[in-house]
Amino acid sequence: MKALLTIFIVIIGIQLCGQDYVILNNGDEIEAKALEINENNIKYKKFSNIDGPTYHLEKSKIFMIKYQSGDRDVFSKGTSVEKEKQLFKNVHDKPDEFVYIKDIGTSNCQFQKPKGAKIFGDRGNEVFFRQDIVFYGYDLTYLRLSNPKKIGESMRLVQNYFNDWNNELLDKVGINELKKWMAKPHMLSGTPIFQNYYKRDFNNFVEYGNFCISFDDLQKIVNSYVLNETKGIGMVINLVNFNKDKEYSMQWVTFFDISTREILFAVLTTGNAGGGGMVGHWASGVEKGVRQIFIDEIFKRRLSNNGMIPSKLRLY
Repeated sequence: MKALLTIFIVIIGIQLCGQDYVILNNGDEIEAKALEINENNIKYKKFSNIDGPTYHLEKSKIFMIKYQSGDRDVFSKGTSVEKEKQLFKNVHDKPDEFVYIKDIGTSNCQFQKPKGAKIFGDRGNEVFFRQDIVFYGYDLTYLRLSNPKKIGESMRLVQNYFNDWNNELLDKVGINELKKWMAKPHMLSGTPIFQNYYKRDFNNFVEYGNFCISFDDLQKIVNSYVLNETKGIGMVINLVNFNKDKEYSMQWVTFFDISTREILFAVLTTGNAGGGGMVGHWASGVEKGVRQIFIDEIFKRRLSNNGMIPSKLRLY
């Protein structure tokens, strides 16, 4: 009888302590109560079945345990700055040449809300918690301006504003800001993606109607990147459309496995454009889409699927 009472008290104590989260290297998340951590594995019970069996899991398969108290134990390799830097060794002395894909994107596609997000990919938890992030900056290679009044001015606009847009965005929403906002102190700068825009057709920047880039097209873009880094999670912000009629900027915040180029998690965002001048007007829309929508609404809230996004912010 005493033994049963002791077991009952232990179980009640576990339930009162709240649940922990065991996050695997592949991004899967187990709701659990961690019981013991030793040199090679951990012991835990499923939180949904506290009085059930005790499970064992090899530590090599675990990225992190996030405890109910808010504390964390991270088991991934390379947690120090020096170890993380070892992940990113150059393998190409002469990387292959970037090739511009002419049929990327869809013209006259559906308009979106001027402030919102849509999630693609099912490995958001990896992005939320891993530290081996490489930031590649802004990709303007396939960006279009939807403004019939500017038809015929494509080449002038690309030559006059692309570098200024990139500089403005790196200044306002660059790696230093992202490190802080995303709590990724060891985020590294990777091979710049911005320079790829030189290969685009400078005469196809201005559109009559709306312009969109699908998730499938986004994967093609990521596959085409010429990178020196070989491991980690790549992060790039792909600018899609500056829409004058609806006054919004549309962009993808994209995370991919550097070694395979598979997109792990991508968030399509829109942000209200505003402010003076061609540069500041559209850069403010990108800034809002990245900071106010992606960072504040998606990343910090750990939203990993579209059902978690408030309906007023959910894109079509």
